Amino acid sequence: MSDSGHAHALQLHGYLQAVGALKDDGSLFLCEYLGPVAPQAALDALCRALRLAPDGLRLQPIETVVCSGVLCTPRQWLLERLGPMNEADRPPLDARLFDGFERELADLLRGEPRWYQLVLSGQRSLAGQLGAIWSVFVFGTECHAYVMHCSWDR
Repeated sequence: MSDSGHAHALQLHGYLQAVGALKDDGSLFLCEYLGPVAPQAALDALCRALRLAPDGLRLQPIETVVCSGVLCTPRQWLLERLGPMNEADRPPLDARLFDGFERELADLLRGEPRWYQLVLSGQRSLAGQLGAIWSVFVFGTECHAYVMHCSWDR
């Protein structure tokens, strides 16, 4: 599945690039295949892919992450605009955009993915510690893991 895992990541990356262009707010997205590993066990693969030292980092189920600030979930990253250019750009994008992403994931992965967020020790998101707006999510099934890196560049 490694070849199809990489192909799925490219397909998802293309979807995310289209979302970034549609948002037109400086949001950047990256999707990569981490390999034939369960998402909750993918920390080493993730750190290699993002060239991070694993010290103090861990993957935590997304529903248990304590989040403060903006854009804490993949849904928020895909739908909400940061720093809209004008009043017409202020409302979030249509929720069907995220629903389509979820359907695409379920189809590609042949099941509902489990989501984890990369956090520092203490259940905090990395954004507050880095002084930047970005999030790293790992998702997948029991046999394959992917990373979705979201950042804002304005």
